Amino acid sequence: MKNIILLLISLSLNQAFFAQCCGGCNPIGGNTNQGTLPKYTLQINTYYKHGYSAGYMQDDHNSDFKFVKNANNSYIGLQLGYGVFKRLTFMVDGGYYLNRTQNFEIQSYKFSLNGYGGSSITLSGKYNIIRDTARDIEFTMGLGVKLPWSKKPQIVNGVELTEDVQPSNGAFGLVLSAFLFKDFDNLNMRIFLINNTTINGKSIRDYKEGNTYITSLFVSKTFLKNWSAILQVRNEIRDFAFRDDVKVPSSGGYRFLCVPQINYTIKKKYNISALYEIPVYQNYYGIQLKDLYAFSINLNIRLGLSKKANTTCEKS
Repeated sequence: MKNIILLLISLSLNQAFFAQCCGGCNPIGGNTNQGTLPKYTLQINTYYKHGYSAGYMQDDHNSDFKFVKNANNSYIGLQLGYGVFKRLTFMVDGGYYLNRTQNFEIQSYKFSLNGYGGSSITLSGKYNIIRDTARDIEFTMGLGVKLPWSKKPQIVNGVELTEDVQPSNGAFGLVLSAFLFKDFDNLNMRIFLINNTTINGKSIRDYKEGNTYITSLFVSKTFLKNWSAILQVRNEIRDFAFRDDVKVPSSGGYRFLCVPQINYTIKKKYNISALYEIPVYQNYYGIQLKDLYAFSINLNIRLGLSKKANTTCEKS
């Protein structure tokens, strides 16, 4: 009986006019370097991220609509970067959802839909276009392909999960990035401007997740010998999703977030950081679940795989 109820709920969700309900679906590591790496330098970045959503919004205001009580997800990410040449870096980025959960409470009946597993793997290259050491300015652009962990939708207890809790969108994609950096040595302060664009393809269920456009401004300030504070202001835009080439009305939107972060450096090679994401403004198309918060814990390791590269890492 329980499986039948879950199946009916799953089918109704697939036909409903709301989507992309699970918050924190674009995991981003706290202290990951977005520029190029010195030649023969290996960078390892791993992080844990947890997001929580509850309540509904219609456009930019709260809605009385009730369906999903709350949603949460826990994600582990791993990024590997290697400096192949002085201006060229190759990167591999992947991750695994420990859970991607929606909790329901309909009258006295409580149940959950829960997805878990690999998300996607991104293979990319980044080329440093401008590096002005006298003015401490760097501009880098990147291009990559996004590969789904699995093209088959996940089935749990005989029920095919909805897109909102699937660990992978089951589609290939294209990733574009741009990175602008300015260092102010006399102020012990750095400014980063990062843009990431993801263009998504269709899944085997003919579902196309909306393309995403993320622009982040970081201000980093060293306040003690090994401590630095980072303030990030981020804008995220997501296009409408399409099912069978028909627009899903309650999908997509845009939001602004404030993300404070604290970072501790060990021997100029290891960085441990923690950040907390605070949605400042959210405007969703139609009716969608509201993101309340997300937090991340991040470990970044940079290793020189040659004597020269190791010296460069220590001086950077």
